[in-house]
Amino acid sequence: MNWQKAYQAADFVFYCLLINVTVIIGALVGGIIFGLAPSVQAGFHVAKKTLNKDSPPFFQTFFGYYRRNFWRSNRLGLPIILFYLCPMVVIQQGFLAALTQTGLILLIVSQCVAIAVINTLLSMYEYYVLPTKKYLGASLRFLFFQPIGTFLGVLWFGICSTISFFLPGLLPFLSIGMWIIGTMGIYLKLFDENEQKLKQQNDAVQPAEREEEEIEHGIEMAQK
Repeated sequence: MNWQKAYQAADFVFYCLLINVTVIIGALVGGIIFGLAPSVQAGFHVAKKTLNKDSPPFFQTFFGYYRRNFWRSNRLGLPIILFYLCPMVVIQQGFLAALTQTGLILLIVSQCVAIAVINTLLSMYEYYVLPTKKYLGASLRFLFFQPIGTFLGVLWFGICSTISFFLPGLLPFLSIGMWIIGTMGIYLKLFDENEQKLKQQNDAVQPAEREEEEIEHGIEMAQK
């Protein structure tokens, strides 16, 4: 038996459990509507630190970040919750059976786009420093800049959702944590690749041409 792999798997499950439970607690503390965005963002924050082999005190880091970023996270996430997620829940619960084939296809496409934007937005918030109002636009640009990576993020969300559907007992314990850690891992790689491409472009062009090249080929932002 490969004990190293067994240890890594157990470690992964343990961190999924920690993130899952604290995200749910954070959402409940904020009354769901106001607690969901900051608790999920705090989950992405501790996931980033875990993936980067940083090991600060977990609960202190999570709830400290949750408190400090409560209102800023809500400025980013609350409009999505109120104007997309809540109406989507109403449609799925009350009108799904009445949708035509075209309506169902449009619903699925809109959900995939929303998942891609949410994945990118939450991950980008942890990697880059931007004015709050610019994160959404930068996330949309990144979807076109890294379509394959974006698709992998949506696919990972679909895998976690499917597991939760067939094993609903996992939702309170692992599913949210699995989604957060997996998504953050995918996007850390994508953002690192983006930075490497920009560095290569900067090294290859003259300073006067640099800004134009970056606008055309990549996304340049200050890293956290």
